[in-house]
Amino acid sequence: MFLQRNEAGKAMQLMRESTRENVSTILWASAKLNGAGQRFEIPVDTTVERITFTFSVDTKGSTLVLKRPGGLIVDDKAAQVEDAELNCGRLITVVKPQPGIWQADVNGSGTYWLEAQAQSEIYFITAEFVKPGGRPGHEGLFKIQGQPLAGEHATMQASVSASEARTTDFSFVSERGDVLKRIQLKASSEDREFMEFVGDVALPDAPFRLAVSGEDARGSRFQRFYAPLFHAESVEVIPKVKFDDIAPGSVHEAEFEIRNLGAPRNFKVVVTDSRRFATFGETCELNLGARGTSVLKVKLTVPGSAAKGVEDDLVVVVSSTSGAATTNSAIVRLTVSGGPTE
Repeated sequence: MFLQRNEAGKAMQLMRESTRENVSTILWASAKLNGAGQRFEIPVDTTVERITFTFSVDTKGSTLVLKRPGGLIVDDKAAQVEDAELNCGRLITVVKPQPGIWQADVNGSGTYWLEAQAQSEIYFITAEFVKPGGRPGHEGLFKIQGQPLAGEHATMQASVSASEARTTDFSFVSERGDVLKRIQLKASSEDREFMEFVGDVALPDAPFRLAVSGEDARGSRFQRFYAPLFHAESVEVIPKVKFDDIAPGSVHEAEFEIRNLGAPRNFKVVVTDSRRFATFGETCELNLGARGTSVLKVKLTVPGSAAKGVEDDLVVVVSSTSGAATTNSAIVRLTVSGGPTE
């Protein structure tokens, strides 16, 4: 949101609505207007208790016109509507919205962001890319480090609160909210309040979000987006850390393998950790050939005064500085064992 100082109070509407229980994203769209209008059809199902439309743009003069099913324009004169006009955006909250297809028309210029968030019993709990792992006897699917890899096998796992959903169909959608491809995720549990789905997927070339759509229990069309943006990358950061406990006064060396899946190019490596135990320089440069790898070593020096139970998140971020743009990361959480109690 681009707010003037005197508009800060109006942002409380968004904060209040986005922190309610069971809030889910029905639409998330961002693109450039370039003087041409854009229209969105937003399905509102019978489970939606209230919905907030958030429109933000980086230039003045752009507008959002919202219409109910049937074409009636929404404004602040209507009952159960809270409408806040901003210099560079608009916030509209509707309580007990009419089920059906709502229409949002965006006009003007500049880059805009449009989100519709609803309080509903149908919502994403989580969605992530996973891979097999675990100790013998404790195998399972575990979240991957960073972003998925372009051109390689990918498995997606999603959890949805779907007790009020009759059908569930999944797709990858673009930053603008358009369907990029339909995907097949199969239910791996029967608990509809915490329903899990999993499946092998082919990744789009462009950044994408996961969406689920279908019919609610009363036959109305629903749509939900998982808000975080995924993007397939051509560099991988693989932790090779064989320890997760660190003692006060000890010194450790953590290794990470950096793998380039694309053409030869240069990379910048940034290493940080939350407790500043790492003595690796802030940045370094790497040159990797096609399918090339390099081992990064990070020295950790734990002070003798480190308290027992303190956690240190060690983060490695790798970004290309030549050739096709790509970036990926890995996080390792370490815990101080022994020593004084914090």
